[in-house]
Order: sequence, then structure tokens, then C-alpha cells
Amino acid sequence: MYRTKKEMIYQTLKEEILSGQYEFGEKLVISRLAVRFQSSEIPVREAISQLDSEKLIEFKPHVGAVVSTLSSKDIQEIFELRVELEGLSTRFAVEGMTESLLAELREILDESIEAFNEKDYAHFETLNVKFHKKIYSACNNQLLIRTIDELWANTKRYPSLFKGNDEHIQASIEEHEEIYQALLKKDSMLAESYMIKHKTRAGREILRLNQRKFYDKVNSLIPNQSS
Repeated sequence: MYRTKKEMIYQTLKEEILSGQYEFGEKLVISRLAVRFQSSEIPVREAISQLDSEKLIEFKPHVGAVVSTLSSKDIQEIFELRVELEGLSTRFAVEGMTESLLAELREILDESIEAFNEKDYAHFETLNVKFHKKIYSACNNQLLIRTIDELWANTKRYPSLFKGNDEHIQASIEEHEEIYQALLKKDSMLAESYMIKHKTRAGREILRLNQRKFYDKVNSLIPNQSS
């Protein structure tokens, strides 16, 4: 599919920001980006303007465009939406849940337990996303799915919930099992309540890790008094 220069630059920068390749507050220099993408500065400015409208970057006086920082309030607002929408999607998914889809979910759950036992955190994280998206795919509401996908995209910028966090992984496995059993029973309200409980706890954990990342960064800037 044909893409304009601006669309290509926008999509590339967006993917790089969401995947964490840019640090929060990192400056985007238009002239350097134009050289990198072998374009004039006009499509770069247009791409950056679109990223600004999506709150992925912000403009600071005397600095220019920088990658926006996610505050605790930003994270809280995103998870308030995620909790409600993912709970709703799970309730709707009960109607569209087939035997083959339930079998796929069971397979993902079993594989995620193996990944945890082997301390393969990256694989567990991949399976976690797969588990949730399999459920939401059955909700038969494309607008709801797209909205959840957009909110999930922003979570890529958070610190990983799973890397070395065995306590959180164990809790996630147990909660995934609860959600699965409710889907198996075709109990839509129970499935929704378990998903809400699961996402609420995940949101609190994200906030905790984000605050720790902030304090670690602050401490790294403080000179070592013992040296």
C-alpha cells in the first residue's frame, strides 16, 4: 500500500516512541530527522504535528519537540478506561466464545505457565497479550476492539510488568485462570468482574513501577557523596 513521506515518517516515529526506543523527554530534532528519512523538513513537521495531537510528543519553550512524559495521572486515566472497556469486552465475548477459541485460550494459559517456570519473561509477556486479545476478538464490536488496541499501544511505554516480577506473574496466572473458568461457564457477569479485578491490580502495579522508575532516574542525577 502506498504511503506518503509524511505517513511513513509518522508511523515509524510512532512505533519507535511506543516501543520505548526514545526516552521520555528526548528531543526530536527536525533537521536530523529530515536527513535520516531523506526528505525535506515539511513532512517531518507534519508527522510531528500529528504525534503532538496524539500526545506522544509535546513542545517545550526554547527546546522544541520532545517525547512526552507519562505522569501518574496519565497512567491512572488510561487504566480507568482500560478497566471498564476490557471488562465490557470480556462480558460481550461470552456470546462469541466458541469451543475452538476456548481451546486456544487453554493452550495459551498452559504455555504461559511453562514460560513462567522457565523464567522466560519476554515469552510470558507475549502470551499475556495474546490471551487478552483472543478474548476481546470474540466481543463482536470492532470499535471497542480498536479503542482497546489504542490504549494498549500506550502501555508499551510503561516499564515491563513481567521482567523479574515473579509475584505479579503468579497473580496474573491465577487471575487468567479465573477469567477462563468464567468464560467456560458462559457466566458473562463473572467474567467481566474477574477482568476488572485483574486490570485494576495491573494498573496499580504499573503506577508503582512508574514511580520507582522516576525515583531511580532522580537518584541517578544526585552526585555520589562517598566519591
